[in-house]
Amino acid sequence: MEYVDLRETSGVVLAYLGDAVWELYVRKYWISKGLNLQNLNRKVKECVNAKRQSVLYKEILPLLEEKYQQLGNRAKNGNIKTFPKSCSVMEYKEATAFEALIAAFYTDNREDLIEMALKKCIEGEV
Repeated sequence: MEYVDLRETSGVVLAYLGDAVWELYVRKYWISKGLNLQNLNRKVKECVNAKRQSVLYKEILPLLEEKYQQLGNRAKNGNIKTFPKSCSVMEYKEATAFEALIAAFYTDNREDLIEMALKKCIEGEV
């Protein structure tokens, strides 16, 4: 992957990338478990939604290096203009920050951190 300067890239842009990366990891995990399509879709939705990502963000943030904590806070406080009705404004901001962190982990080749978040989501450790 080409170098991405995390300090220069907006949190919303990182969240855009992180959204795709997170969904890919979650889908890969559940596909590897041999679920049928109906169950696969249900399981993926459990981890790929703003409410769940908000909880994950608050759970993993204190465990991260300072550079990731700063990025998470910057992304959470970014200029988000529209919000879904399925969650609160704060939950959506935290979910956006979570997705930005996933993008940062991905661009820094920190698959271990993506796997940590995935494990917390799958095993319900949050």
